[in-house]
Amino acid sequence: MNELTSWLLLNRLLVTGIVSAVLAVIIYFNNRAAINLHLKAYYYRFPLIGKNARLSKRFGMDDQNWFNSEREVCNSFLPYFDDCNADEYHYEQSARYLNKVGDTGIKPMSWYIWLGLSILVVIEAAGFAYILAGFTIQDGSEAIQVQGAIAIAIVLSMILVFLTHAMGGEIYRNQQIGKVRLRWGHDETVTEAYVETDQLVGLTTKTNELDDNQPSWKQIANRLAKTNADFSKSWTMSILTVVVIAIVGIGATYVRGQVLEKLAIEEISGRTQDGMGSTFSIEDPFADAPPAELTSYNDEADDAAFRDAIQAHKRGGWMTFIILAVIFVAMQAISIFLGFKTTFSGKESSKAYKATHKFSNLNAYLDYHAAKRAGVERVAQSVLSHLQSKLAISARKLAGDKNILNAANKPSARTFINYYKLRELQNQQTPEVIQAQAPVAKTVTAAAESPVVQEAQPSVVAIETGLTDADIIEKVKANELDGLTDEQIVAALKAINNEPKAETPQERLARLQQQAMS
Repeated sequence: MNELTSWLLLNRLLVTGIVSAVLAVIIYFNNRAAINLHLKAYYYRFPLIGKNARLSKRFGMDDQNWFNSEREVCNSFLPYFDDCNADEYHYEQSARYLNKVGDTGIKPMSWYIWLGLSILVVIEAAGFAYILAGFTIQDGSEAIQVQGAIAIAIVLSMILVFLTHAMGGEIYRNQQIGKVRLRWGHDETVTEAYVETDQLVGLTTKTNELDDNQPSWKQIANRLAKTNADFSKSWTMSILTVVVIAIVGIGATYVRGQVLEKLAIEEISGRTQDGMGSTFSIEDPFADAPPAELTSYNDEADDAAFRDAIQAHKRGGWMTFIILAVIFVAMQAISIFLGFKTTFSGKESSKAYKATHKFSNLNAYLDYHAAKRAGVERVAQSVLSHLQSKLAISARKLAGDKNILNAANKPSARTFINYYKLRELQNQQTPEVIQAQAPVAKTVTAAAESPVVQEAQPSVVAIETGLTDADIIEKVKANELDGLTDEQIVAALKAINNEPKAETPQERLARLQQQAMS
């Protein structure tokens, strides 16, 4: 241990760097969504070499007067916005999912529990590893053996933490399987010869309520993860973990005992050699020699006392090693217990837990995600506004088209939230909505496709708002959505998509060249 402390002091810069790197990784994984969001924003807004600097040179537009570069920016931040979406159904069904599978009250281990458990295992494994390193790196120096001991201790701790946690989760899952089979065996309404599960039930697919009327064992079985075909218990990880713990504990204790025996033999051998004296020593012929009987008696007494001391030392050493082995096994038992108490048995229990564990009620859940959406919207809008300002500057310098100049100088209606709403309107087109909107869409499409200039006939919805279908189309093209209903906007978008596209000068020149060559 003194050597280990000395090594840590001599390499404190390396140790500090490793600890800092570990803390940085922990902080990142606990806040990776927010960190990735701001890193992407910096990537777009970075001066000169940021992505906005390149996008601002592109003036391609779609039929709704959105620059393609603006759409690219919005699409890049939409996944972060979608991750913050929350609704009453998801919260309630997440809570019901945990209740059905029996994982209510289960909490995954926090990072600081993982860290503390790993430190405890490293401390215990370091004692074993230091002895093992003396045999695995016999020809190495003392410093090399210390470094080898540290490496072996880290590897042992990582393996043991993983295996013991997996074993605890397997024990809990087997407990759930036993509960299902017990209730299935006592269910008089069961006609199947085996436990049959419904794979259509799920939280993400919004089918969690399909088995509401099924017995409790059926609800648990439909959601259990890592079950085999015959729905029986599996002890693979448990057997592997017990074998590894036994090998490490017994093997390390045996090696320690052999080292103790080696030291005892060396002590006895050294004492015997010291008692032989030197072959070149000269005895005084005039000195009075003690009687041989007395000398022999004293030597035997000293040898007996020395051997008794060696045996006492060996017994104390072996008992110490046994206690350390018991402590080692007890620590693995604690790790197994933590795995048992913190591992979910359901396939989607972790998703359900993330949706519910921070909130006491539905309102807190909705308010939390609304605040997160607002934060993502601010970041995305800042990036979009930065691009729009650069587009306006580039358009005045490079673009000669009046439509491009007008669109670049008037971006107020092209916001991130408006783009999100337009996308949602397009994605919400169900057959029922399309059928309900058919009269409006038909009128708008007929007015757009008619080759003769006619006065547009207002639909029923248009009459209520005082706007013709042509007026609605123009307002949607200008992104002026205030006062328009969702049905009006969707019908206008469909009419805009069906409009014949105007021939660009480049397309016209290519067509005329083909005519000239024919």
